[in-house]
Amino acid sequence: MGAIFRRESGMKSNQVLGIIGGMGPLATAKFFEKLVKLVPAEKDQDHPRILIDSNPKIPDRTDAIFGNGPSPIPAIIKTAFSLKNCGAGFLAIPCVTAHYYYEEIQKAVDIPIVHMIRETAERYISDFAEKRAGLLATNGTLRAEIFQNFFPPTSLIVPDQDTQTDFVMKAIYGVKSGELAGSKTLILKAYEKLISSGAELIIAGCTEVPIILNSEDISIPLLDPLTVLAEVCVERMLNLK
Repeated sequence: MGAIFRRESGMKSNQVLGIIGGMGPLATAKFFEKLVKLVPAEKDQDHPRILIDSNPKIPDRTDAIFGNGPSPIPAIIKTAFSLKNCGAGFLAIPCVTAHYYYEEIQKAVDIPIVHMIRETAERYISDFAEKRAGLLATNGTLRAEIFQNFFPPTSLIVPDQDTQTDFVMKAIYGVKSGELAGSKTLILKAYEKLISSGAELIIAGCTEVPIILNSEDISIPLLDPLTVLAEVCVERMLNLK
């Protein structure tokens, strides 16, 4: 984590990033903050252009996965085309659960979408492959096995049902409602449960989690997909990848 980018003399950024945001709004804001802090800029004009469509009207992804609500796919695709029409050259979705629908969305949109989970899995394999990872994620992400589809078998530890219900989901939706202090207390309880189950690494498997949990809060490494996504996007915007 914590990639350092150095701007070479004469380097230009010409890939405009479009962010399919609003899932949720605070996670989108956190992602934008990470992007800005990663860019090696000395003045405003050194930053690349970034387009954000924060669309909180996109239907809840977990509800859709459980069959309790409408599919978010049409709204996400509409948002993607809105960003493309405004000049985006590639897209990012700072929502883990939305990646359950990645293939259908990418098939419908003719500009690249960075796959946050695939990039995170590659980071895990390169930096943390010997560590078992405790996963903090939504019920929808766990039901769809979004991480399991990309991570090595047996590498992930998920919370037991009581921990998932009483701590993880309450914390995630607490962030969405602005209850940050109480949500932090809940997510730390979930972290302690994962530690007792053998976790040697924590994956912030929902983009609300890094709003209330950072590496200083815990005694083992934290792998944050939102940070990985930000690093990959900055590399692309600065033509480093």
